[in-house]
Amino acid sequence: MSKKILQLIAFLFLFQALSAQNTLDQKSIAEVIVKDATAMVSFLNAGDYKGYLKYIHPVRIEAGGGEARVISQLDNQYGPLKAKGIVISGTVFDQPSEIVKSKNELQCTISQQTEVKVAKGRVVTYTTFIGFSTDNGKTWKFVDTNNIDIAIIRKLFPNLSPKITIPPKKQPTVYNE
Repeated sequence: MSKKILQLIAFLFLFQALSAQNTLDQKSIAEVIVKDATAMVSFLNAGDYKGYLKYIHPVRIEAGGGEARVISQLDNQYGPLKAKGIVISGTVFDQPSEIVKSKNELQCTISQQTEVKVAKGRVVTYTTFIGFSTDNGKTWKFVDTNNIDIAIIRKLFPNLSPKITIPPKKQPTVYNE
């Protein structure tokens, strides 16, 4: 009887150790996700679109017409804003969602809030990115879900886990100052 109790206790310790390891992995991988997402936004804010695209999923770049076309679109989108004095003053990322494995990749979502200074105040925008890693969480590629329907995303990324959900779009918050 005591041998079975010892086996049960040993099993419980092993189970607890494995559960703790999984939690630690989620935390350490989440740190890499936030680091890569922050780097991605830093490149975008600096106007380094080539650097920015290193963090964008290649399928999304291809769907946008290729690297040169996406860079041209980014320049056309952000150039006039900078010329008008509209400046991104800060970006904050929430903690990623649960990191899930689907086929040969890790996936998650991560929400972002961006504060933009405008002539008469500031605007805070909200978006959610889907993160993908094919190297067990060492590096991440992202897809902005702000202007693309989840049905299209699922078509472009057929391995996207059903556990990946996108929160409803949130309207920008305007602060008149």
